[in-house]
Amino acid sequence: MKDTRQITQLIQRVLSNDESACQKILNLYKGRIFSYVYRMVKNYHDAEDITFDTFIKCFNSLATFDTSRPFATWLFTIAHNATMDFFRKNKQEYEYLDDRQAVGDDFVQEYEKKKKMERIERALAELPPMDREIVVLFHKEEHSYQEISTITNLPVTTIKTRLHRARKKLHMLVREKSEKR
Repeated sequence: MKDTRQITQLIQRVLSNDESACQKILNLYKGRIFSYVYRMVKNYHDAEDITFDTFIKCFNSLATFDTSRPFATWLFTIAHNATMDFFRKNKQEYEYLDDRQAVGDDFVQEYEKKKKMERIERALAELPPMDREIVVLFHKEEHSYQEISTITNLPVTTIKTRLHRARKKLHMLVREKSEKR
């Protein structure tokens, strides 16, 4: 939902205790937030918990949201902060979890595509959390440099530099994993 006016109306309805508006916001954004968080923590249940916490914090602080700013960026900032809090509380590595994909008509092509994506996801999991987050926000969630800067509270130039370095490292890691096959 890109229409700022519609989001503003939903926010006003939420602030007036309209539960259906809460549900609508939740339905519009929970998939993207969960996907982002899951790619960061690599654990389904932890991602569910962090996503839930993100929306609790969102609804609790909705009255402070500046409607002249993009809602999605604000929401992703909350998700970023909740994820970083989780990492601080749980300083441990997370196992890579396979995402089971449906096999298409061309089994071999789909199988190879799946294996390549698994190598990319595994390589992504090896990046430092901040670099991984920037790659996920830019390539998976399709945020702009400016939006990522707002979400992470880092300068745009730092975002560009980290993204460039992370891409190079990701490329190297994927190539290493391909050669080990």
